[in-house]
Amino acid sequence: MTQLHGEPAPSSGSLRLEEPATLVGRWIIAMQAGDCAVNFTVRRIDSANAWAVDDATGCLTALVPGVVGWRPTPDGIALASADRRTVVLFATGADGWSATLSGGPATLRRG
Repeated sequence: MTQLHGEPAPSSGSLRLEEPATLVGRWIIAMQAGDCAVNFTVRRIDSANAWAVDDATGCLTALVPGVVGWRPTPDGIALASADRRTVVLFATGADGWSATLSGGPATLRRG
């Protein structure tokens, strides 16, 4: 492939954006204090630019107030507020997705 002057060089190290359909289902946010089970749904929340999170037990609200949805990002999975802000980013790493919440380190895994 020929690169024209002024064009960015092609990158083989581009981050891959997960398809939302592959992330739908039950997820566990694991912390030292205990686990929180949530469901990532296909129900769209346009105001949040995200898909709805079902938090039947209220544990997510206790951990991270204001989260209404989730969305894939090139570097992980974001939990979003109703006004489109990313409240928490679970970044992709060697051991899956991780973030630091007010209660300490947390990992996100399929449940």
